[in-house]
Amino acid sequence: MEDDSQYKSKTQAKREADELQKLGEKLCKLSPPQLKRMGLPDALLTALIDARSITSNVAGRRHRQFIGTLMRDVDPEPIRHALIDIDANLPVESEIVKKTRMWRDRLLTEDPDSLEAFISVCPELDHQRLRQLLRNIKKEKVTGKSSKSLKALEQLIIKSCGNQ
Repeated sequence: MEDDSQYKSKTQAKREADELQKLGEKLCKLSPPQLKRMGLPDALLTALIDARSITSNVAGRRHRQFIGTLMRDVDPEPIRHALIDIDANLPVESEIVKKTRMWRDRLLTEDPDSLEAFISVCPELDHQRLRQLLRNIKKEKVTGKSSKSLKALEQLIIKSCGNQ
């Protein structure tokens, strides 16, 4: 006889399957970039993106069931946490955003070594523009203006080193 701690009733199994299907329905409402940042398996990611284009009620129901089936192979806890972060308007950061912030913070320390390190990592970078933005950010901090240059610096970092 099976151990009672591992036994699942048919009702419990159905309840868990329904919860996974409902979680999949919540994922269907997210944009493709948000889904890609979650690190979902390719089959599930494709199914979630395809679900947006299905307009038939019957086909949509079958597709949601299919997504629920795919969800059985995925740990739902990280997905739930990511959905909570999205609902709370906390961005699920991609590697590019993390790398951009890391370089931005290093460059703003005004350490010449960090500037040289950044230039060596991104040799195609417009060096003059980078130095100009860093000077402008320094001036904007002193005057208390909103930092347009800071946003421009982030864009420059993304454009120069986003693919590395």
